[in-house]
Parts: sequence; structure tokens; C-alpha cells
Amino acid sequence: MRLARLLMGGYAMFEAIKTQELFLGLLAGILLIQALFNIGCGAQGCGIPTKTKKSSSINNEETTYEEVHSKP
Repeated sequence: MRLARLLMGGYAMFEAIKTQELFLGLLAGILLIQALFNIGCGAQGCGIPTKTKKSSSINNEETTYEEVHSKP
């Protein structure tokens, strides 16, 4: 993914400089920064969260429900 961002950002920056487009240059800069610093998928990165076992400290009490009737 980093390589794809680097290639797209490099090409977009080349085109932005060639056509003197400021907005395209800003978008290209964002892609290049993401590629160089390996950021861009949020605070936790691009990894898939792993499932963890439930700890024994979780309260396993049964939930009780109260039945509510509406007035006719």
C-alpha cells in the first residue's frame, strides 16, 4: 500500500508541477506524506484487530428484564 501511495503521489506531484495546479499538489503531498511516514489508516494503523479471550474479571451476572405493557 505504501508503494501504491508513493507512486500515485509522485505522479500526481509531477502533474501538479507541470500544470501548476495547487489543489492537485496538496493532494499529492498528502499521498506522499502518507507513503513516507506510513500513516493514513487512522490512529491504530491499517492492521486488523485481533480477537482476545474474554477475561474472567468480566461481570457474568444474568440480566433481568422487566415486561412493560402499554395502556389500551
